[in-house]
Amino acid sequence: MELRKTARKPARCYLRLACAISIGLLMSNCTMVGPKAISTGRLAYNEAIAETNNQQMLMVLVHDRSEAQGSMLAVASVTANVSIRSSAGIEAGFGGDSSFEGNLVPFSGGFIYEENPTISYTPVAGESYLRQLTRPIPLQMLAQLTRAMTDSASVFIAMISSVNGIYNPDFMCCDEGDDPRFDRFVTIMSELTRAHRLHWVEDSNHKGQFSIVIDQSTSGHATMVSELLQLLGLSSQEYREPRIVIPVRMSLNGAQEGVIGVTTRSIFDMVEVLAARVQVPQRDTDNGVVADYPPPGRLGRGLSIRYSDEEPPHAYVKVNHRGGWFYIDERDVPTKRYFRLLGSLWSVAIASSAAEGPAAPILTVPVSK
Repeated sequence: MELRKTARKPARCYLRLACAISIGLLMSNCTMVGPKAISTGRLAYNEAIAETNNQQMLMVLVHDRSEAQGSMLAVASVTANVSIRSSAGIEAGFGGDSSFEGNLVPFSGGFIYEENPTISYTPVAGESYLRQLTRPIPLQMLAQLTRAMTDSASVFIAMISSVNGIYNPDFMCCDEGDDPRFDRFVTIMSELTRAHRLHWVEDSNHKGQFSIVIDQSTSGHATMVSELLQLLGLSSQEYREPRIVIPVRMSLNGAQEGVIGVTTRSIFDMVEVLAARVQVPQRDTDNGVVADYPPPGRLGRGLSIRYSDEEPPHAYVKVNHRGGWFYIDERDVPTKRYFRLLGSLWSVAIASSAAEGPAAPILTVPVSK
């Protein structure tokens, strides 16, 4: 009789220990999941949206190269519903005293985490969107980007098609070469900007009208400013003060007296320039699938969207199309820089057109296992 009581005492101890451990495990995992969901989900969603935006842009360029219609979907909203279910249990078997330890089944516990996002897409289309793509890029955007980007020269080359009758064409024709005056204009403007001697100022009385303010108080900068004025056909006699102000206006007719007349490209122009630099397989060229473009101008010659039959190992962005891969090499800094600039302008156009109301119904897709 004494031996039986001794054998059953460990059974009760094991059972109590298992209960305590199961409850402790359950309680230790009952923590707030909101902050953890933000720290993991926010970055994941952001990276996925950014990556697919780049892929959409690249696919539109590839379609444009073959004169096909490209389309885009904008992510209007992402709503994620998170649910967590927990369970804990103990299974214990009781037999004879001699076999009790072998019949004890360990405790169990678990958590089930489910995330069911609902994603809403808006087709990017309509009159407002087309108007945003085809209109000249506003001077305000040119001023903001030259201030924001370290390499302002790339902004001038990408966005300006002419200034005071000095042309920077998208494509070359009639065996014309680059106008060296535009190269010098870009060099002087970017050097003065980098030295914080040139600033864009918006007219407080006329929205969308700008002037450039140049500090030529030092002899070195004064020499560059004098050359700049000569390039633009402006009289240096009128700008002798240490700080000069020159109005900048949108112009399609070249030079205007006392004014820097700028013609900017449209986003559609910039798309065409990059689409012309999409490499294609020889079979598509032989079959007449792709469009023919004139020789590239100054802007397009340094850009390249490559093609490979195999998935590229060093791709900044890539898409699979017609049995091959189109991509931008991650080591191709000029094309990456231009692609990023184009993407920024494109996103502004999409947002501006969306602000006027969706041109097509919103597509809502619930995602669940």
